[in-house]
Amino acid sequence: MKIKVTPEDFIVKELMDLELKDDGAYRIYQLEKRHWNTMDALLAIARQNKMPMAKIGYGGRKDRHAVTYQYISVPRQYDLSFNMSNINLTFEGFADDYMSSTVLKGNYFELTIRKIPMEQKSSIEKRIGEIDRYGFPNYFDDQRFGSVINKEEFLAERIIKKHYKGALKLYFTTIYSGDRREEKQRKRAIKEQWGNWQAIAPLCRTAAERDIAKILSEGESKNQLVKALNAIPKEQLSMHFSAYQSFMWNQSLEHILLQHINNPFKVKGNIIDYCFYQTLEENTFKKLKELLIPTVSYKIPGNPEVTRVVGEVLSKRDIKPSDFNLTKIRKSFFKSFFRPAIMFPIGLSHKCDNNPVPLTPFEEDDIYRGYLKLKLKFTLPPGSFATMLVKSL
Repeated sequence: MKIKVTPEDFIVKELMDLELKDDGAYRIYQLEKRHWNTMDALLAIARQNKMPMAKIGYGGRKDRHAVTYQYISVPRQYDLSFNMSNINLTFEGFADDYMSSTVLKGNYFELTIRKIPMEQKSSIEKRIGEIDRYGFPNYFDDQRFGSVINKEEFLAERIIKKHYKGALKLYFTTIYSGDRREEKQRKRAIKEQWGNWQAIAPLCRTAAERDIAKILSEGESKNQLVKALNAIPKEQLSMHFSAYQSFMWNQSLEHILLQHINNPFKVKGNIIDYCFYQTLEENTFKKLKELLIPTVSYKIPGNPEVTRVVGEVLSKRDIKPSDFNLTKIRKSFFKSFFRPAIMFPIGLSHKCDNNPVPLTPFEEDDIYRGYLKLKLKFTLPPGSFATMLVKSL
């Protein structure tokens, strides 16, 4: 199977719970984009309108390899205009509140899955029925781990374990698959000179890197290392903390699933493999569909069984809940929240377009000749991953 062969193969439409009015404190726009991630698009909009990016409210980040529709807000004094390829802004009206994750109701998806072998048609139809009936594990998917290249090297975990210099080394030297050749060479050069801050200073490209190099050139005491970590922009530090929380939550969910399901199967991910089920026994189904698992933090809420599982997962990484009480790191922190163990797509459909006449859910693939393609339509709550449904399928 292949997804995201073209941007139109992965369409996401944000659903918001915000009343539009003829007047209000905020202007609400619909942002349609392709080939752009959300943050780069917002930065471009802010620059073209000569306004601080911090004034733009948004609910969630959307993939660049897709056609996405989401809502943004700005204080009413900013009347946005924008002219750049692959981004469209449409004024929707005014509202009394700004866009944030708290006003998201969910996301509607239209996915086209390609390169399906003809002989898999019946098994896929059966699998869609199983997902409709039993849901799928609500893992955080690979997109959440863009800041990670190795499950043994989380910047956030190094901070938690007070390996501050090791955390900073990851920040400076981690090479990502999307890095250009020059960037990879720069990071390798920093790694070779690690600790020699006079040599590293000319290799720094961002304000944060320059600030950290200056701080550490004055000494590498514990206080200086903490000061350097606090120079990392809040947005970046929060991303690393979120990735680690997501990883540990996934580990907790897998631990619980393996205690309750029969015949698990795994699907490969970028840094971990994901464990799935096909069907569930009725007692297990009743338990899992009501189960909420907390993300890790200083205080872990939840029932004793779940709290015990999370504690066991932390113990395997040689971590205690109290380690998450990061009093010295001011810019970001770990906050626990509950997340459903399994997720049910709403309105899971595999009809072609909106034709009232029933059509076969499969069509000949117009890109991969000799194969089939399948269109799925469904809605998920905020924070759940459509790509995880595809992995389950």
